Amino acid sequence: MSIQDYAKAQKLAEKHFRQAVSHGIYPYLPALEDILRENEVEGQLPLGQIEIPISLIAGISQSERISAFASNFMPLFEYESEFGSKWSQLCDSINEIGLRNPITVMEYMQRFYVCEGNKRVSVSKYNGAVSIEAKVTRIIPKPNDTIEYQVYTEFTEFYRIAGIYEIQMSQPGAFPRLIQAITPTELPDDPDEKHPLMPPWEPELRKDVKFLYTVFASYYSTKYEQRPPITAGDAFLHFLEIYGFEQVRGLSSLELHRRIDRIREEFRVLGNVNPTSHILNPTEVSQKVALTKKIPLTGTPVLHIAFLYPKDPQGSGWSYNHEIGRRYLEDTFGDAITTKAYVCEVDEAESVIESAIAEGCRLIFTTSPVYHAVSMRMAVAHPEAILLNCSVNTAYKQLRTYYLRIYEAKFITGLIAGSMTENERVGYIADYPILGAPSSISAFALGVKMVNPRAMVYLDWSTLENHDPLEYFRSKQIDLISDRDINAPLLDDTGFGLYGLYGGVSFRLAAPVWNWGSLYEDLVHSVLIGAWKNDGNQNETQALNYYWGMSSGAIDVAVSGRLPSGTQRLVKLMQDEIARGNFQPFSGPIYGQDGTCKVAPEQSLTPDEIIQADWLPDNVVGTLPDVSELDPRFREFAKWHSIRGL
Repeated sequence: MSIQDYAKAQKLAEKHFRQAVSHGIYPYLPALEDILRENEVEGQLPLGQIEIPISLIAGISQSERISAFASNFMPLFEYESEFGSKWSQLCDSINEIGLRNPITVMEYMQRFYVCEGNKRVSVSKYNGAVSIEAKVTRIIPKPNDTIEYQVYTEFTEFYRIAGIYEIQMSQPGAFPRLIQAITPTELPDDPDEKHPLMPPWEPELRKDVKFLYTVFASYYSTKYEQRPPITAGDAFLHFLEIYGFEQVRGLSSLELHRRIDRIREEFRVLGNVNPTSHILNPTEVSQKVALTKKIPLTGTPVLHIAFLYPKDPQGSGWSYNHEIGRRYLEDTFGDAITTKAYVCEVDEAESVIESAIAEGCRLIFTTSPVYHAVSMRMAVAHPEAILLNCSVNTAYKQLRTYYLRIYEAKFITGLIAGSMTENERVGYIADYPILGAPSSISAFALGVKMVNPRAMVYLDWSTLENHDPLEYFRSKQIDLISDRDINAPLLDDTGFGLYGLYGGVSFRLAAPVWNWGSLYEDLVHSVLIGAWKNDGNQNETQALNYYWGMSSGAIDVAVSGRLPSGTQRLVKLMQDEIARGNFQPFSGPIYGQDGTCKVAPEQSLTPDEIIQADWLPDNVVGTLPDVSELDPRFREFAKWHSIRGL
């Protein structure tokens, strides 16, 4: 039998060798010593004897026997050679009594290179083994600024906690997100307190995660045999973030397969170079009546709509503005729709959505980014309903998102502030250091700079622990302040918009206007006429984000009549230019606080670049705080949507 086995293994080697050569790929196993000649290392760390996945054994440590194997670890030498004889004898021995002794390997950048035991690996791989016992020594790379090094550094912490080698990621931040998805932790209450090290997982948890990943990766690879859109590890992370670890833990392989099938298109979207399509205005496609002219309802033709608010509209400016949009819908569509509002915490949202669907709601707006994970889970579980989440940081095909280009209004208020400041110092109070916040701050600062190049914007944060921004501004003799964008009935009327403090008297100069009703009207109309799917059909491999601004009337600026007539004319002119698409606030040249050019002359940022910006212009004094610096009440929300990840 050993002769036949060797002949089969040799044929596999020769076939693999020829294919590699024909594609211009190196046909032999890579040698670690060759790799390390081009990469600096800091040292070595013995990991002891562990079970390693054979799929991650990438090559050999020394190049002396490099011609013995093809790059798939199958043997190339003739059977009559001493090598062939020893390989065959080892194959017989392993088949009879198993593999007794561990191999010895070096681990570098989450790949293994065999020092001793090449034939054992070859035979095990031929026999279809998935793992092998090995004595492992880690080669520690010297720090550098590459993505690969960042990912590997995060992997080493993941391995310390999870003890799992199989899972591979392609982007920084993925391993911390995976840990958080499986074992959520809270930040320490004291921002000066060092974040405690997470203890290693218990064996039972490690076993469950490995089982889940093994089932997932195996089934995922069968669905994308030629070229998976993203790595199995990246796809596994999104799978857990959509469904939740505890919800899939303990499910059978068949049940897991069904859940994977439900979100197959999500992996294609994530593999797209541009996974999100931003719809910046109402489109003809979204208003084109479907041939069926059917409203996607069962039974009654009335469209029942639910709104989820994270806080009571009476005390939350954010919820209050969405509530105004909901009431606008009722006035606009009359008896064609019904609406119902729910105020609920995130952990209650799933049951609330279930209840709303059971009561006949077929269109559900979850009006805060805190709901995005549960919204995706419910969208997958209830394809008969339409869910939309108010956020900009999701990229899911089955869950459309929506938001408004508030940075356009902030640019206009910046123009006003730059025109009105008397000492060339303007204050800006931000709330959360999350996606989109830097773009609002930057747009305001760019507006200031356009009319007053010498003026500086002093940035502070309302969510910092034990801190009062107004005290900071008083110390800097700042009397012109941009505060929160929106207000609510029970909130103090003085602390929002752009206002001045002159002689101890506060008066408002301008304030952004969020017109959610404009966006809601278009989306509801699209559903009522049966045109809802058209936008999706136009963007088959992208997630959809409705991102409206002044051009659609969804964003405006309320301006005080006290402004000088010249300033009012300038504001009207710039609003018209932005609405017509003739001017983009983020047009270059723009320089950051570090002096580097962020936007080149004659260039403009794309919507994705604006949303994901993590820098501030050079006329801003202040920084983007870490989540740990915030008051404990605000950390959970900021943690999940932080521009810096976890």
